[in-house]
Amino acid sequence: MHLLERLLCLVFTASTNASVIAFTDFNDSTIGTSSNIKTNLNWSVNGLNAPGDMAAKNAGGSPQALFDSNAFVQDIFIPGLNTGNGNTFWTTDIPLTVTSGFDVTVTDVTFNAVSVSGGQAQNVNRRNDYTVSLLSPSAVLLDEVTVGDMTAGTGAGQPLVTFDLADTDLTGLGTYILRIKGGDFVPPGETGNHTGFDNLSINGTFSAIAVPEPSTFALAALGLLGLGWFTRRRKR
Repeated sequence: MHLLERLLCLVFTASTNASVIAFTDFNDSTIGTSSNIKTNLNWSVNGLNAPGDMAAKNAGGSPQALFDSNAFVQDIFIPGLNTGNGNTFWTTDIPLTVTSGFDVTVTDVTFNAVSVSGGQAQNVNRRNDYTVSLLSPSAVLLDEVTVGDMTAGTGAGQPLVTFDLADTDLTGLGTYILRIKGGDFVPPGETGNHTGFDNLSINGTFSAIAVPEPSTFALAALGLLGLGWFTRRRKR
């Protein structure tokens, strides 16, 4: 890297942090006036605007009511859809909008797989399929990962599922979409349950774009002018 490029980097950038860029555990969340919308998610974010509510849709794109029968299912994201009858699934879209003044990259997504039947967690002969997709602001598919036949655990320890996405910079104007699909769509078929997830973590890197003070910018400009003068002198 040339000295000029190094100087510009020092003036206009800040350190990059690898971290969780958005997280919710769904604890104390509520169902909105529409039965398919999870509200009060208490997002923790770094470099992103809080995504807000999460809505469930069925395979046909219509609103899918969320399971709300007891405290256990109220503290996870689980649509009230029996996903054990072949190609049945739900989707939910999570908007990712970069906070002004930040650079953000998405690296992976993790959550705990949950199967529920009769309002209780199940783990015997229960299997879930999940797909995580990342779409651009213009709805172009950037990356997609499917984990099929995921055996769900008990209420005390649902297994962690990891989706390794290609490192994607959220640099375009507008809002990216992280889409999660859950249900029964990868052979072998399920035996009947409700598919959900808990402890959603969207991971990546974020860095603040440093805006120099006018005096700092002036010093940098003088340095660049001096460098240019010195370079011209050497070429004579």
